[in-house]
Formats: sequence, structure tokens, C-alpha cells
Amino acid sequence: MDRTPLLQNLRYYAAYQLMAVILVIILSSIGAFFHFLLDHEISIVEAWLHNNHWEILVGAKVLSLFLLNRWFRMRLYQMKSFRVLIRELIRWPEPKALVVSVFSLVSYLSLAGTSYVGQNLGYWYYHLTAFLGLFIFFGIEFVVIAYLEDYLVSQDRPSWIELSLGYTVLFVGAFRLSVPDYYNLVPYTVFCFSTLLFLSGRGFRNWSNVVCFLFLFVAPMGALFGLDPVWGDDFSPFVMRSRLALPFLTAIWVVSFFYYKYRDQLIFGARKFVR
Repeated sequence: MDRTPLLQNLRYYAAYQLMAVILVIILSSIGAFFHFLLDHEISIVEAWLHNNHWEILVGAKVLSLFLLNRWFRMRLYQMKSFRVLIRELIRWPEPKALVVSVFSLVSYLSLAGTSYVGQNLGYWYYHLTAFLGLFIFFGIEFVVIAYLEDYLVSQDRPSWIELSLGYTVLFVGAFRLSVPDYYNLVPYTVFCFSTLLFLSGRGFRNWSNVVCFLFLFVAPMGALFGLDPVWGDDFSPFVMRSRLALPFLTAIWVVSFFYYKYRDQLIFGARKFVR
């Protein structure tokens, strides 16, 4: 198979991630610069960068998407608007996606356990910011991937597995450059992103499943239960008693994957066996 479509997709996705990382650095530097102009101590600057990191990340992601969109518009004469793309891709989520979302939530909470932190209950602004930040941070990745699928994929379509692995490596690399891993949540972040990839389907275009998993699992786990790659459990009203190790995350992922992929065959086989 010709490798050009695969390399083209990954090249544009890498360019998008690189722009996002550069913009995070620029926005952080601008904020720090004005603090230093006001003669603020380094501890104040660090606190500001920490408390506003979600706003910086989301701003960088949105600006990167805008720049990528401008680039495509300069190179392509006919291009769908973002509104048209939304209309094509949004539909009701599959019941399987709902089951995977709830299963992941219940499995993680059951295996890790939770504790209530009453003094963090008043940080409602940070809870809302983390929820929206996680939703946009992951969701916008699939806006970019949908654009790449819509405009770059030829009839000789690249392998879904190869694209998924490439997207995951580039996403994790940009994530590590943009977000210091103070809370050891890189494996969990990979779990979330890879789950979103297979829920988005063979063409990475099922946004409803992506929205379902983000809304029911990723966003609430970060905003309320401390699985926030930016803030950890600094502001969450609940904290995990333990971080699930990679084998547990892999087990949850594998069970979810096989259920999502083979649910219909399993149900058909069970009905045939009963008859």
C-alpha cells in the first residue's frame, strides 16, 4: 500500500500538535512576563500558571485548530464549514458507547476507591473549568482528525491501526510537552485517548460516541474525582485512594474494546445457542 496518505495525515496532525505546544509556551510566557513587570514573586507566577493552565491549554488548542483551518482554506477551493461538518457527524450515540462509558466509570471507581474531601467542595469554578477543559481538550482532537479524514484520505485509505498508533504517539508527545506530569497520569491519559479512538469508529467520525464518553467518564472523573492531568486532585471534592496501574487500565480497555467490537456477534450467538 502507498504510504503517502498515512504520512500526510500524520504530518498535518504533527503540525497541529506542534503549533499547540508552541502556543502554550507563548501564552504562558506572556502571562509570566506581565507578572514580572508587576514585580510579583516567582511563587505568585507559578501559582498563576498552575491555576490558569486549563485556560492556556484550551486557548492554544482552539488557536491551533483555527490556524490549521486557515491553512486548508488557502490550499483547497472547496471546503466544508465547521457547521456543515458538525451536521454530518453528530447523531445519537450508540448504546454500546453508553455501556462502555458507564462500565469504565464504575470499574475505575470500584477498583480505585474514593475518599471525600469536604474542603474542596467550594471550588466550583475549578470543577467547571476542569470539566469543560477536559471536554474541549480531548474533543478538539477529533475535530482535527475529522478534518484530516475529510480532506486528506484518498481511496487508498491508510490502516486504522497505523493511524491510531500514530495519532496516539503524537498526542501523548504533545501532551507531555504541554503538561508536566506531576500526578503520574500519562497512562490514564493514553487510556482515555485510545478509548475515544476506537469509539469514534473506523473513520474516526462518530463524534456522538466521543461526546458520550467525554461527558460520562473523562470530564467527571477529572473534575470531581481527581483524575485531572493538569490539576490532579488539588481542587476535586473526591480523591482516588489509589492510582490504577497499567495492567488494570489495560484490562478495562480490553474488555471495553471486545464488548464494543463483538457485542452484536455475542448476542446473536447467545440467542442462537438458547434456541
